[in-house]
Amino acid sequence: MGRRAAVWVALGLMQLVVVVTLALAGPDASPHAAPIRIVAPPVVAASLVDSANALDGRPFSARALTTADEARASVASGRSVAAVVVDLRNETDVLYVASANGEDLNRAIVREVARVEGAYGRRADVRDVVRADRGDADHRRVYLLTGLAVATGLVVAMVSTWRRGPRSETLAAGAHRLAVNGAAAVVVGGLLAVYAGHAYGTDLAGWWIVLALTIFAVSATTYAFESLFGVIGIGVAVTVLVLAAAPLVTLVHPLLLPQPWAAITPWLPHGAALAAGTSQAYFGADQLVRPVAVLVAWSVLSVLTSIVARRERLRDAT
Repeated sequence: MGRRAAVWVALGLMQLVVVVTLALAGPDASPHAAPIRIVAPPVVAASLVDSANALDGRPFSARALTTADEARASVASGRSVAAVVVDLRNETDVLYVASANGEDLNRAIVREVARVEGAYGRRADVRDVVRADRGDADHRRVYLLTGLAVATGLVVAMVSTWRRGPRSETLAAGAHRLAVNGAAAVVVGGLLAVYAGHAYGTDLAGWWIVLALTIFAVSATTYAFESLFGVIGIGVAVTVLVLAAAPLVTLVHPLLLPQPWAAITPWLPHGAALAAGTSQAYFGADQLVRPVAVLVAWSVLSVLTSIVARRERLRDAT
């Protein structure tokens, strides 16, 4: 077995170990800093917000709103995953959730809200304001689309490395590699977007942008690691992307992931793509800005890293 083949076999075994480990990890029973909103008279709202934010493990990141309409709109737009509207005229409040976020997350939120409300002798009537499509429990199609986009980005980088080596020694070669990356992102992203738009009945352009950016960001990140570490860089990139991709492996909402994945996932390419895809599928375009900005940042920083690494190699050579 040649050295290159041995490297690829070792990388494959490494990824298999990572995937099995993540698959066995399972979700946490409570969410981590899940954004919720509370509507109540000012004094009561302040007390409830403080109680929710002081729970052990900090399952919630709570804020107060002033009206029930604002609370419902917050959940419907994806700005929060739940909202509690307190009615002091009786002992039952209203808890707005979105089954589009996943049943596991909703169950965890209902359980934690009951803890807070129970301390005040109250209970909540649960109402679903954004229902998951039939056959798409826990928005698994979004997970599938995100996983395919991440896999495509890695495959494009691997094929390019196999044919042309891990590094581009000239600006022209580097530009050609990025052009191939961009073309693959546009074509495959477009094909995936057609399926996504048809499956969810939502805007094709939004899906195309999200999926193409995901493919490009993953490939560019892989190229950046290769520029820094040579052929071993592709192993570093695959390990980082797969190791961090707990949501794609376990089909768990990022807010239910064990730490540190719950904190870092939204800032990684697959986490940003998952958030953007979920927003595009169920919550409209209001929540696309942050995850798209994350994907753009990964793309830009990766390209700049490759350029700087090439410049330093030339400087060392001379």
